[in-house]
Amino acid sequence: MRRYVEPILTMLMEPSVAEIADRLLHDPLFADLSGRAHARLLGAARVVHVVAGQSVASSGAPATELQLVLRGSLALRSFGDEARGPALSVGEEALTGQAQYCRSAVAVTDCCLIALPRRALQELLGEAPELAKKAQEVLLCSVGGVTPPVVPVKPARGPAATPPRELWGWACTLLWPALLLAAGLWQDWAIQNTLFVAILAATVSMWMFSIVDEFVPPLFAMTAMLLVDLAPAKVVLSGFASSGLILFVGVYVLGGVLVASGLSYRFILWMRLHLPDTPFWHGFALVASGYALSPIMPSGNARLSLLAPLYRDFCSADGVKPGGLDHTRLAAATLAGSMNMSPMFLTSKSANLIVFAMLPAQLQEEFQGFFWFLAAIVCALVVTLGHFVLDRVFFGPGHALPASKAQVRQQLQLLGALSRDEQFVLGALGVFLLGATGVTWHHISLPWVAGFVLVALLFYGLVSKKSFQNFVDWPMVFFLLSLQGLTGTMDHLHLVEQLTPWMDSLAALLQHDITRLVLLELAVVLVIRLALPITAGMVVSAILFMPIAEATGINPWLIGFLAAMFSDLWFLPYQSSAYSQLRSVSGIATGFNEPLFLKFNLASCALRVVAVFVSIPFWDALDLI
Repeated sequence: MRRYVEPILTMLMEPSVAEIADRLLHDPLFADLSGRAHARLLGAARVVHVVAGQSVASSGAPATELQLVLRGSLALRSFGDEARGPALSVGEEALTGQAQYCRSAVAVTDCCLIALPRRALQELLGEAPELAKKAQEVLLCSVGGVTPPVVPVKPARGPAATPPRELWGWACTLLWPALLLAAGLWQDWAIQNTLFVAILAATVSMWMFSIVDEFVPPLFAMTAMLLVDLAPAKVVLSGFASSGLILFVGVYVLGGVLVASGLSYRFILWMRLHLPDTPFWHGFALVASGYALSPIMPSGNARLSLLAPLYRDFCSADGVKPGGLDHTRLAAATLAGSMNMSPMFLTSKSANLIVFAMLPAQLQEEFQGFFWFLAAIVCALVVTLGHFVLDRVFFGPGHALPASKAQVRQQLQLLGALSRDEQFVLGALGVFLLGATGVTWHHISLPWVAGFVLVALLFYGLVSKKSFQNFVDWPMVFFLLSLQGLTGTMDHLHLVEQLTPWMDSLAALLQHDITRLVLLELAVVLVIRLALPITAGMVVSAILFMPIAEATGINPWLIGFLAAMFSDLWFLPYQSSAYSQLRSVSGIATGFNEPLFLKFNLASCALRVVAVFVSIPFWDALDLI
C-alpha cells in the first residue's frame, strides 16, 4: 500500500506551473523583468525537493545554480561556519559571475526549491545586466550578516497611454501626404513631383514631432522613393555609393582609438596643465580645436567626431556634474567649435564648394584662395566673440576644478612615455591632418586619406570586431548618408528649376536694398530648412537667389555666403544633424541640460543674424554690394 500512496502524495505536493511562475514574478531579483525574460526563466526552471537537514549548497563548491525557496525554509552559514539566519534564496553567486559558492545552506524543514541553472542566468544578463548588481548587493548583505533592503514589487501596469505629441505626430504623418496627393491630383501636378512632396511631408512630420529616432525618417524616404520608382536606385542611394561613407567611418574609428589608446586623455591632462583649470578654458580649448580643423575638414559632423573624445574626457573631470552648467558649457563649446566656422572657409563645408561652382569664372578665381575668409572675417569675429559673451551670460564665470596643477603633473608622470599604440595613433592623426591640409597640393581627396588611415589602424590591430561596432555610430552614419538621397532626387526631378521663376519676380522689390535681400533670404532659408537638411537647404536657397543677385547688382558670392550662414540656423533638434550627433555622444539621461542648451542655441542663432548686419559696411568697402 505504501508504494502506491507515496507517489500520490508526491504528486499532490508537486507545485503547479502557475505557482512557480508567481514565485518568479514576485522575487525581488526578477520582479522588474519583462514578460519575455520571465518566460525564459520559467522554461529553464526545475523543481527540487530536499528533506530536512539535507545540504543545498556548500561553501567552495562550484556555483552551478540559483535556488529559490517555494516551500519550507533554509538556514545559511557564511565563512567560518557563522550562522546567517534563514533565507528565501541561495546561489546568487551564479548570477554575479562567481565561480564558487561562498555560503553554505541547509534545509531546516522539508523544502521545495526552484533551481535556475547558471547558463540560463548568464543568458538573462544579456537582456538585463542590472541583475548582476542586484544579486551582488544581496550576496554582500548576506555574507556581512546585514538584512538586505526590502524592494517593493511594482504592481503590474497596463499599457502606457500614448502622449498627445505622438498622437499628433502620427496623425500628421498619415494625413499630410494624403492631403498633398489629393491636392496634386486636383491641380494636375506632375505625378512624380506630387509623390516626392507627399514623401517629404511624411518625413518632415516624423522629424518635427520626434515620433521615431532621427535616422528613421530619411531611411523611410529612401525606401518609399524606391518603391514608387521615383528615381533610379543610383540616385536614391547615392549617399551610400559616395566616398562620404569612408570619410565618416574613418573619422569615427580615428576618434575611437584616440580614446582607447589613452592619447586623448594625455592631451587633456597636457591642456589642463597649461591652461587655467576651469570649464570656461576647457570650452575655449574645444572651440579652438574645432576652428583649427575647419579649414581642412569639410564636414561639421566629422569635426564633431574628432572633438567628441576631448568633450567626454573634459566632462569626466571632477567637479563637472552631469546636467550642470559646466557640462552644458562644454557641450555648447563642442558644437560651436564644430559648426561656427562652417560658412567662413571655402573648404569647411561641402555645400560651400557647390555654391563656389555656381559662381562665374572670374569670381571663382577671386574667392578660391584666402579672399573667401577675408570677406567673412567680420562675421567670424562677431560669432566667435559673441559665443564667449553668451557663454558668460548663460553659464556664469565658472570655477576652478578640484585637481591642482601638481596633481595633473603627477598624473602625467604616472602615464609615462608614449606607448607604441599611442605613437601609432598620433602618427595616424598626423597623416590625416596633413593629408587634409595638403589636398590642393597632392590632389588626394579627404575620404581616401581617411580610408588609408582606417586600413592602417585595422592592420595594426588597434580595432577589433567589437570595437569597430562600438567606435562607429552607425545610425548617425546612415542618417547622414541617406540625406543625400533626398537632395539627389530633388535634382533628378528638377524641382528647384521649377521654383526659380517664382523668385525672379521678387528682384524688382529689392531695388539694390541689401537689408531687404538679407531679410528675404533669411525668411526663405528658414522655411526651406523646416523640410530639408543643412546642405540641401543651403544649395536650394542659393540656386533660388542667384538670379536675384544678378538682377540687383549684388555680388553672387554674397548670396552663397548668406545661404551658408542662415542654413546653419536651427530651432528644432531634427534640423541639425550635428546636434543629434552631440546628443548621442553625451546621452540625454546623463548629459547636458537640454532646455538650457536650446536657449543658448536660440541666442547663438540671433548672433549669426547680427553678425551679417554688422558685416554690411565691410562688404560695401570690398565692393561686394
